[in-house]
Amino acid sequence: MATLTPRTRLLLVLLSLGLCLGLAVTGWLIYRAQALPEVQGVVMGRAAAMPEFTLTDHRQEPFSNENLQGRWHLLTYGFTHCPDICPGTLAAMASVVRQLEQDGSPYDDLDLLFYTVDPERDTASALADYVPFFHPRATGLTLNGHVYNRFEAFERSLGIVYEIPEFDRFGEPYPDDSYPVNHGVKVYLLNPGGRLQAVFEPAYSEHGMVHFSATTLLRDYLRVRQHLDG
Repeated sequence: MATLTPRTRLLLVLLSLGLCLGLAVTGWLIYRAQALPEVQGVVMGRAAAMPEFTLTDHRQEPFSNENLQGRWHLLTYGFTHCPDICPGTLAAMASVVRQLEQDGSPYDDLDLLFYTVDPERDTASALADYVPFFHPRATGLTLNGHVYNRFEAFERSLGIVYEIPEFDRFGEPYPDDSYPVNHGVKVYLLNPGGRLQAVFEPAYSEHGMVHFSATTLLRDYLRVRQHLDG
């Protein structure tokens, strides 16, 4: 049987250590690629495609999947008569953009979208009087002028939920133009390919009120962007 020289044994040990180190580094890189950032919500392991759609923006121009290309977007939904949750959410989203602008962030390629679930009242002109107040980069979107059922897939793909009740708690019909809208509260992050990248969830106050913190929303947005940059 051949006897290994000390030099050969050393070489084999070094090769073994190199192999183990290589496997460890490869495993760490795979884990890092698969591990999603921790956010207040859900980050998609693979961004989800959006169905084809065409809406009307607050400038009375068509807004479709093509308008999502090349920029990141934060999207939320609600209605302009909403007394607190909707303006609070839009204010938090606008604060994120302002902070990115102020910091000169490389992740400042971000626009804002507000999709109304009350198209009967929220026409393009109504949105024009409401949405730009929060930030010049904010765009209001409505179904106005389009057939509603074409957008069931759009709403379903984002998990948009809402209800427009016909009667008040006393069983009386709501007067025209003064009805409430019960709706969910989420902020969606769409990537420059027009795909859903993350869904951010609100926090709850000690009194059970839902709200978005601008600080948390900015943190989570940056975590997603930095994760994707590797």
